[in-house]
Amino acid sequence: MFNKTTSPTFKNFGDLIYENISFDYESKFLFKNKSIKTLFLVDRNDLFIKVIKGVVMILVSSDGNTLESFIINRTLNLKKVFILILFVYDDCEIKISCDSKDLKSINLKEKYTYKNISPSLNINEIYTKFYQEKGLNYNFPGETHPYWELTYVDKGFLSTTVDDKKYELKQGDLIFYAPLQFHTQSTLDSSSSYLTINFNMDFNHHELLCNKVFTLQRDSYFIVSKLIEELSSNSIYSNDLSLCYLKQLIIQTLRLENSYFQSKPTTHMQQTYENNLINEIIKFIDNNLYEKLSVDTLCRHFCISSSMLHSLFKNNMDNTVKNYINDLKLNKSKELIKNSTYTLSEISEMLGFSSIHYFSKKFKSNFGISPTEYSKSIYD
Repeated sequence: MFNKTTSPTFKNFGDLIYENISFDYESKFLFKNKSIKTLFLVDRNDLFIKVIKGVVMILVSSDGNTLESFIINRTLNLKKVFILILFVYDDCEIKISCDSKDLKSINLKEKYTYKNISPSLNINEIYTKFYQEKGLNYNFPGETHPYWELTYVDKGFLSTTVDDKKYELKQGDLIFYAPLQFHTQSTLDSSSSYLTINFNMDFNHHELLCNKVFTLQRDSYFIVSKLIEELSSNSIYSNDLSLCYLKQLIIQTLRLENSYFQSKPTTHMQQTYENNLINEIIKFIDNNLYEKLSVDTLCRHFCISSSMLHSLFKNNMDNTVKNYINDLKLNKSKELIKNSTYTLSEISEMLGFSSIHYFSKKFKSNFGISPTEYSKSIYD
């Protein structure tokens, strides 16, 4: 996430100017290169920067080594620091109250490259969608086509050959066929129910998805169920959601393939039970956020052991119970601070923190600034 220059942490590098000022001397600078090896040293205390149009990022450093980035949203008066300016949006214009000759340049040890947030893969269209139920000894002799295909086994077993290599898929398994990749499918001595989707995708790393069977993990079951639901729906924007869920499923699969930790596969029945239980627990926490919630409170209310509760959160939320509750309370505190109805001490007490000092410590640990600093920053 980006910080703005109105963030309290920017005060280490300069001040914000809220009134309109006219520069005694101004120079227009163009920094269109997104990959830069040079920093500029500001060796004066009255250098002003103003954005005329566009989105502009400034990188600042006190020592010329550690860089911090901010989006400029006010006129700046910089201290003696090292700076680097990047145009996030191409059509930008800025003014600086000095000549380029007044700025001394130094080389970075490593080149800094700004990376746009842009997709690595893009699904343009879903061509066909089938939920198929095949009995014993079904045999599809094979085909090849110029688009991607996904097959997900919902029940039973499915055998497939891809480029003359045989793969066995069981319930919860997923396989991808790349464009022009020959493949067959058969059930042999077991019935099978499976989802097949043919789609157009821009993706250059075929080797990450092809010629392997993926066993879905807990967090992917929900995505598949929502994908099937939207593919079968005529609701408004269901097509858009289908594309989103398909892309999410593929990204989750790629992350699974490239992660060092993989949680154990689970059965549909077990996952359905855990989904329902964790949803009820989360709903209970939301409805009782102003209470002093604890592991014991939740265990008593839902008649489960502490080990089961911890396992539920670890496997399904990738978090501990205590951290999850604290995160919710701290996010709620930000809402309350924005509303300006209560003092920080009242908010701390309302949300069940043991003291204002503990609340401030946890708030700063989570968000990087104190509640007081946050309260001031949201009105700048």
